[in-house]
Amino acid sequence: MLRVDLHCHSTASDGTFSPRDLVKLAKFHNLAALGLCDHDTVDGLKEFFQAGRDLNFQVLGGVELSLEYKGITHLLGLGVKSQGLFPESLEVVKDYRMERNRKLLERLAEVGVNLSWERLLEISAGGQMGRPHFARALCEAGYCHDLPEAFDRYLAKGRPTYVNKIRPSPSKALAILRQSGFAPVLAHPISLKISADQFEKAMPDWLDWGLIGIEAYHPDQSPEFSQFIVRLCKKFKLVATAGSDYHGANKKTPLNWVNHHSPFGLQVIDELTRAMEA
Repeated sequence: MLRVDLHCHSTASDGTFSPRDLVKLAKFHNLAALGLCDHDTVDGLKEFFQAGRDLNFQVLGGVELSLEYKGITHLLGLGVKSQGLFPESLEVVKDYRMERNRKLLERLAEVGVNLSWERLLEISAGGQMGRPHFARALCEAGYCHDLPEAFDRYLAKGRPTYVNKIRPSPSKALAILRQSGFAPVLAHPISLKISADQFEKAMPDWLDWGLIGIEAYHPDQSPEFSQFIVRLCKKFKLVATAGSDYHGANKKTPLNWVNHHSPFGLQVIDELTRAMEA
């Protein structure tokens, strides 16, 4: 059975492959389908959909949002019933990302790190600028040796130059996504950093908010944790999904990660669609 990857990133946010090249790569790796979930934007979906048509390959549009919740909480919106139009009520999130980037540049300058805004725009190649682009600029300018050092010294939460961004609450984000035809899926749940008991206790709230699924298989999650999430999904009648969270050169995980670590084929997209219709 060919596998499905429902979580990757393009140059429209912080990936290093264009949407079209992602489709080519997915077809090369013999995937059954690919979902594009760039951070706070769907600007890459037009090219992504066109590439899917041109290459006769199944694609699924999406988006990834950061939520105001425990730990690091990200939500995938998978457009099983949408044409990939970004909900207007979340445009503030996209706008604030630009404001945050300006503030981050100012914070870095305050500690003697001077980066060029024009160079950051070149590195982000017209897509949503994010911290990985700042990390590359820091390395390029000689302030850091590699991307992990750039995050550890300047860009990670808790660093003096870190700048927070607007994050919608889970209830608001899930309501907007569902109304717009996006199936809400909790991304890489390991990043919430809560116990198994806390996960189970939190599930009724997430169900009330409209959660459809959880990303059970992700490179940051152990096989044991993945099986726990699968059991949790069965208990609460949620859809378990898988994604490589592929970022190209910005992360080490290959796009064919699901071929070796996920059991899911095209049926997972059908399950998401049925769950949205229920």
